[in-house]
Amino acid sequence: MTSIASLSSDPIPDAQLTILVPCFNEQCVIAELHSRLMAIVDRLKVPTEVLYINDGSQDRTAAMIDQFSQDPRVKSLHLSRNFGKEAAMRAGINAVEGGAVIIMDGDLQDPPELIPLMVQEWLKGYEIVNMQRRSRRCDSWAKRMAARLYYATMDQLIDDFEVPQQVSDFRLIGPNARAAIRAMDDNAGVLKLLVSWLGYPSTEVNYDRTARQAGRTKWTTLSLLDLCADSILAFSTRPLRMYSYLSATSFVFGSLWVAAAASFGELTHEHLLVQSILLLCLGTAVIGEYVGRVLKVVSPRPNALHKRNHPGTPL
Repeated sequence: MTSIASLSSDPIPDAQLTILVPCFNEQCVIAELHSRLMAIVDRLKVPTEVLYINDGSQDRTAAMIDQFSQDPRVKSLHLSRNFGKEAAMRAGINAVEGGAVIIMDGDLQDPPELIPLMVQEWLKGYEIVNMQRRSRRCDSWAKRMAARLYYATMDQLIDDFEVPQQVSDFRLIGPNARAAIRAMDDNAGVLKLLVSWLGYPSTEVNYDRTARQAGRTKWTTLSLLDLCADSILAFSTRPLRMYSYLSATSFVFGSLWVAAAASFGELTHEHLLVQSILLLCLGTAVIGEYVGRVLKVVSPRPNALHKRNHPGTPL
């Protein structure tokens, strides 16, 4: 299968910082976003480019970002259809050949005016700068509950690395982390978890996410639940292990129950049926353990990464 990254045109030349903006049907807000974004780019003290990723928009978004691309500091990348935000972000990362990247949404809920603060934290030596929401007052009740369920589930099922709470995709990824992500063909990984899995020096900056100014959100409660399922399947085998423990425990108690019934001469077909079902569950758990081990073996993520600090003052 052709990689999403192959849909890009020419590689983005080396720049110290590239701002990635995935877009899907954002014609109502993208003009204002671009105006505010370029005002920030003019003020930054590091060479900066903007890369808009058109994720199969059906409105005027594609034409508008092509117009923005007349500025040499602005590039555009058009995907053949709507692949989803995760794929769009990965396509943008794969298109950038050097430097750090900042990922931000194209709906103006991520204020561009916070970018200088993110760059400041990066220059202090942090490889990852996560923007952490102070609250979700702009979200619906259902979305707030789905997000709370997501982070609670990740906290219980992932113990190999820490998952920052209430962190959006609005983040800065330094050159070393970006290169590590680009080197891994991990199409199953959820980017926000993959960034945490890398283990590079990171920090969180609190901010207030603004309400969407126009258009409709592309995220639904079902989308967040899908994200939760994808995150678990990509980064945790704990559900398989929990099922294995439960199956083994049930089989042991079931065996004692059958043995007790047999010793008192009360063994029936029902006893044997229940024990057969428990044995089947145990066999399924063993197969699940092997499947989990296979997933780890075939994962494109390496067993470990070398620690390489950002040039400058180390942490």
